[in-house]
Amino acid sequence: MKKFINLIKELRKTERGKAILFFAFYFVLFAVLFIILGINKNNTLTEKEYEPGNDYLFDTSLIGDNNYHFTYTITKDNVKYVYDGKRYGNTELFKYNNKEYYYDGNKYYLDKKEVDNPYLYSEILNFNNFLLLIEAATPEYKTAYQSGSTKYGFQISSDTINKIINNKETDIGDNPNTIIVTSDEDNRVTDIDYDLDSYCLKNSLCKTNLEIELSYDQFGEIKEIVN
Repeated sequence: MKKFINLIKELRKTERGKAILFFAFYFVLFAVLFIILGINKNNTLTEKEYEPGNDYLFDTSLIGDNNYHFTYTITKDNVKYVYDGKRYGNTELFKYNNKEYYYDGNKYYLDKKEVDNPYLYSEILNFNNFLLLIEAATPEYKTAYQSGSTKYGFQISSDTINKIINNKETDIGDNPNTIIVTSDEDNRVTDIDYDLDSYCLKNSLCKTNLEIELSYDQFGEIKEIVN
């Protein structure tokens, strides 16, 4: 280190030495900037706009196998409701409002006593309904990231949601709702996000906004759930 400091002092004594120090400084500066940009690049998108004909299909089989840990976050009128639990086949064990619920595939239980369905907007949480909604939705964009994840954006009208979810015909003609599907590096779905402001307002299900975020992980790792 002492030799390096002495070298710098000697270089500063001459015009040529000062020039060498000047260019050396900026070389190191730009090298550091390129390294930082290279790190951040891992999280930048490589493809943004969806074009008709592009493959926007993704694999939903892991969710369909009904063996996973899940977190459902529902934001209604800016208030969050969180369900965190696990699913094995048709059974579920989850926490909501600091209480633990059990679902046997037919009924819900709290402290071994039968209770009403604690899920808000359970018809939206239903995976089979998601498959129907995404089939009827309009693809809007596909964003691929170098990390391996991909986001698929869709738009869907409130009229279409009412027809699929509520089995009723409406003619609302409002701004479309959005569905964003996130897949991992193997194109397997891990997250489903709904922005349903128009749907909830037109159907008087909320006062300001409705967002539903479904997150899945630990696929195939859940053991049999016993109440």
